[in-house]
Amino acid sequence: MTQDDLLALLGRGLRRLTSAAHPTLTAASDLHSAGIDSLQLLELVTWTEKELDIRLPDEKLYTVTDVRGLCELISAELASRA
Repeated sequence: MTQDDLLALLGRGLRRLTSAAHPTLTAASDLHSAGIDSLQLLELVTWTEKELDIRLPDEKLYTVTDVRGLCELISAELASRA
């Protein structure tokens, strides 16, 4: 799954989970600047885990502050399943 695919997936998840308008996600987007609070991030991660049938390690999620970091974490988890 490419980074563009992940960005599209995360954007779709964010639109499904929140009614608030969010700017288009880019790899460089800071999660908080994009209007994603901690509860929305948790919901987005849970939704993404279900969509991709993966489990992201909680201890690594605590260090994620931007969309690139979240994409890298998802990519690493997908790669470890292959």
